[in-house]
Amino acid sequence: MRKFIAWLSSVRLAIGLIAYLSVTCVLATLIPQGLSEAEYLALYPRLIAELIVQTGLWRFFSSIAFILPSFLFIANLSVCTVKRFLRELGKKGSRRFGPDILHAGILALAIGAIWSYSGHQEGSVMLGPGERVNLPDGSVLTLRDFRFERYPDGRPREWASIVDIAKDGKAVREAIEIRVNAPLRYEGLTLYQASDSEAGALFLRNETGREFRIAQGEEISLDGLSLFFMAMEEAAPGRAILRVASAEGDAVVRVAAGEAVGGATVLGYRTELLTGLEAVSDPGYPLVFAALLMIALGTAVTFIQKLKETA
Repeated sequence: MRKFIAWLSSVRLAIGLIAYLSVTCVLATLIPQGLSEAEYLALYPRLIAELIVQTGLWRFFSSIAFILPSFLFIANLSVCTVKRFLRELGKKGSRRFGPDILHAGILALAIGAIWSYSGHQEGSVMLGPGERVNLPDGSVLTLRDFRFERYPDGRPREWASIVDIAKDGKAVREAIEIRVNAPLRYEGLTLYQASDSEAGALFLRNETGREFRIAQGEEISLDGLSLFFMAMEEAAPGRAILRVASAEGDAVVRVAAGEAVGGATVLGYRTELLTGLEAVSDPGYPLVFAALLMIALGTAVTFIQKLKETA
């Protein structure tokens, strides 16, 4: 058992693992992950593509070739940290715990990185003003407005989405701006301003004055009817082709601005800006952040103690 612990805590093992993980992680970062074999054959010469697939570099961060050495490095660092900490506790006179804090921070960083990768989730959505999307915790995010600013010469300057968040019918956050370099963090999610696009949509207003937007290929329920926006009629510009489904059956109608469909009035077809929001869930983020603080603290304490010893 002593021999195993001595091997597990050896500096030689630590150096070998660090060198292996450094090289393989750099290679895996440079190589696109998760593609099919045909896609790798299209990107690289056949020999290189075969090496990527056969060695597991195409899914390296979820392979045993990454997970096993990572856990072995964590075990090595853990044993080294505990042994050194116990040795410092048993010393008489001045003790130096800076390296222990530094090692504990590196250990927490490694665990946080693995946790982040294994639990990382992300998704994206395109929204127009007034549209909403459900968040994982049951909250509803509504896009209040989307602002696109340009420099005087026409270059893009900034995209900003103004959103509201409500839960159980009650406002939680209101008029929050999400900008390119200023994401919104909410209940474990980080919401980024990712993109923008232009899209055409058909607009209708029901009898209560509420406006509805239907993108081509989209279906909505309106006053007991199901409306599916099929296309704009080419032979008669400005007229939309809708499939209307009701309890009596389905019908295809062609309507233009000012005409009625069901209990709603068609306002017309127009192009509008859509915002692209990306939601990222990273459960290991708090641990990684705490680990970086520990590493900074351990480095500072070690440096200060060294200065005192040499003074």
